[in-house]
Amino acid sequence: MPWVITFIASWILFLILVDWRELKTNVWGGVLALMLATLVDWGGQKLELYTFNSLIIPWFGCSAFYKLGPVFTMGILFCQAVPKSKWLQIIHVLAFSVIFLAVERLIIGIGVAEYLHWHSLASLFINLLALTGLTWFKLEFLQSKGEKNQ
Repeated sequence: MPWVITFIASWILFLILVDWRELKTNVWGGVLALMLATLVDWGGQKLELYTFNSLIIPWFGCSAFYKLGPVFTMGILFCQAVPKSKWLQIIHVLAFSVIFLAVERLIIGIGVAEYLHWHSLASLFINLLALTGLTWFKLEFLQSKGEKNQ
């Protein structure tokens, strides 16, 4: 049930905050976030770093509700809000990294995920890397050429 609750909460937040005009472009940020998180979590479980429990609908060892909820929707919202200023981009990456970490700590605290040989700081580091990559993806591939040249 916690997976379903995070899914519903993520989609409610998404529906409130999404810019519908830019969704066709920013959805690719959600897709990339989904692919990155799936790869990282699948690998993390194969290496026995952490595990997920109570999977209603499994998605490469994790909950599909988690991947298609917080990961996918936050990937879109992240790309939607990437600022132009490099300093603001750093703050943006830091803020979303902490938000992702907070969601992770919540699911750990509830008991549907468990660290085996892992630590929150490692997750923060992975979040920083992934979101920095997502920022690059947004700026290089999703932003229109006209906006880049300004």
